[in-house]
Amino acid sequence: MNIMDNISIIIQARCGSSRLPNKVLKPILNIPLLEHVILRVKRCQTVKNIIVATTINREDDCIVDLCNKKSICCFRGSEDNVLERYYQAALISNTKIIVRITSDCPLIDPNIIDEMIKKFLLLDIDYYQLYYYNDTQSFPDGFDCEIFTFDALNNAFNKASLCEQEHVTSYMKNKYDKHKYKIEVDKSKYKNLSLEELHLSVDTEQDYKLITKIFEHLNVKNDEFTMYDVLDYLNNNYKLLTEQSESLNIFSGKGQQLYEEAKTMIPGGTQLLSKRPEMFLPNHWPSYYQRSSGIEITDLNGNKLKDFSYMGIGCCILGYRDSDVNKEVHKAIDRGNMTTLNCPSEVELTKILLRLHPWAEMARYTRSSGEACAMSIRIARAKSKKDNIAFCGYHGWHDWYLSANLNNHDELGNHLLPGLSPVGVPKKLKNTAFPFNYNKIEELQEIIRIRDIGCVIMEPQRSESPQNDFLTKVRQLCDEHEIILIFDEVTSAFRVNTGGIHLKYCVNPDMMILGKSLGNGYPIASVIGNRKCMSIVEDSFISSTFFTEDVGFIAAIATIKKHESNNVGDYNDDLGRYFQEKLKIIAKNRNIDISIGGISALTTWSFNYKNANSIKTLYVQEMLRRGILAKPALYLSFAHTKKNIDYYLKNIDEVFFELVENIKNNNVEKLLLGPPAHTGFKRLT
Repeated sequence: MNIMDNISIIIQARCGSSRLPNKVLKPILNIPLLEHVILRVKRCQTVKNIIVATTINREDDCIVDLCNKKSICCFRGSEDNVLERYYQAALISNTKIIVRITSDCPLIDPNIIDEMIKKFLLLDIDYYQLYYYNDTQSFPDGFDCEIFTFDALNNAFNKASLCEQEHVTSYMKNKYDKHKYKIEVDKSKYKNLSLEELHLSVDTEQDYKLITKIFEHLNVKNDEFTMYDVLDYLNNNYKLLTEQSESLNIFSGKGQQLYEEAKTMIPGGTQLLSKRPEMFLPNHWPSYYQRSSGIEITDLNGNKLKDFSYMGIGCCILGYRDSDVNKEVHKAIDRGNMTTLNCPSEVELTKILLRLHPWAEMARYTRSSGEACAMSIRIARAKSKKDNIAFCGYHGWHDWYLSANLNNHDELGNHLLPGLSPVGVPKKLKNTAFPFNYNKIEELQEIIRIRDIGCVIMEPQRSESPQNDFLTKVRQLCDEHEIILIFDEVTSAFRVNTGGIHLKYCVNPDMMILGKSLGNGYPIASVIGNRKCMSIVEDSFISSTFFTEDVGFIAAIATIKKHESNNVGDYNDDLGRYFQEKLKIIAKNRNIDISIGGISALTTWSFNYKNANSIKTLYVQEMLRRGILAKPALYLSFAHTKKNIDYYLKNIDEVFFELVENIKNNNVEKLLLGPPAHTGFKRLT
């Protein structure tokens, strides 16, 4: 039997795209987009069988009609269980090898498919894909192709979880070695293009317009153009890409409209102040997402935005939708995440945390960092038998913390945000929480001298490094006065090492709080500590149903294992230092006055001008125009690559150039699309 008889191309197609409905039938040169895909794969020399796999939905009848007219085999199956649809399509065709193509890639190159098939057969493997690096394509998006055996598909069909069934190859990517076909592209030939940033599949109206122009130009070759012909054309007409980017509906659309509606129903507009659109770009921030992966977020308008800002407010240390963490979470969901019995994963996680922090002996868990901070304060007060607290840094929204603003008008102004109202906080908590500034040991000494302090809670490092043995002196003060010391590492942990950053300074607390990065975006937080402190929990009621839920523990275990095995702390530390050095050079060359601080993997900077907030807002605005989510803060993740950072630095250089000119000419406020971003807590009106 001819080997070609055992190979089938299966094209995944449906009309129900939310971003661009009926896109597979939109005409390009009077030919439906799907037909272009069919015509191009027909040119493959190694494949004869072509199948279109669509859904049983009535709206996809038109796809069946097209296939019938063109004598193309068409299979109809489930819309949601795409894996089953592919499996059944392959089963009825009696194929042994499947080439997966999506219908939104009309530029697909048959030459690449042929070469991949030839190498796939030589390698004798189960799964093959075009080369990806850390979720960022090293070739332009729009030429995607995967090849796998029917045995691999059959195994996935029988064993994939519910979540994995939504995508054909999710199970295979987790199960089999990721053999990758590498395309060698001479980037020096395409100096006007950022190949990793090119988006040449059809997801939005803007994509459709760009690809139509490509077809109009290359049609002189009777549809026989290659990927390199496309790149040559775009390299010589790169302004088309600028037009594509600028035409995206970034500053207005579904996200902005939904937020206006949300403000009428949700007090404060969002659940988290740090995600409030007014903190970024009032009236024009995208506000909501529909999908994420790596460092990329797709907003409700279909815009693909790269996140060089907060990465989920610091939670996603490995990147968005990390496959290794999600794989373990899917298993937990499939076996049941909540029962009357306890999950053994909480014991496994505790062993891991105590191994990473030898000074600690016990641990308790919550589902949010704010809860963990409140828990630690309850434990410290119970153990010390004293109410008064000295604190440095940000420690959540609970009463004990906000009570500091009962003392004076704005005690928290230097620790979180100005303008936080203590309304609703019992007035009897006045003069129970006292702030001191980082690296100001004399301030803490004075508080301890005049107040009966039972607990000191502080971030061991955030915007600046400890100076003059600051952490050691804090530890000594607490020991001398029998004060319990808590390190709040909700933000700092896992940034530059696996575990708490205090380990780098060889200063141990009595208790430590972990959160944010602990579960790579899944809800989990922890208080760990020595036995003399933690055992007091037996006497103080601290209990909550969802403290026992399994997904958080499983996510934390998977996150720590990947973080440790890949030396993510060192990776982010090196990448952060590289970014900071380059940022300094750019600022100096562009003559823009900024101050840079923060942990290497969590860089912050400020504009040193009277109208700094307006400048910051304009910076956010112009980065968003370029498809970048940005703030004067960069939370690095394992998904950020040096290429990503260089791309961001290139955009910073260009935006800084624009900022300097407009600062000189007093044009900053004139260029803002709306009011400046909020700098503190404000009531929305």
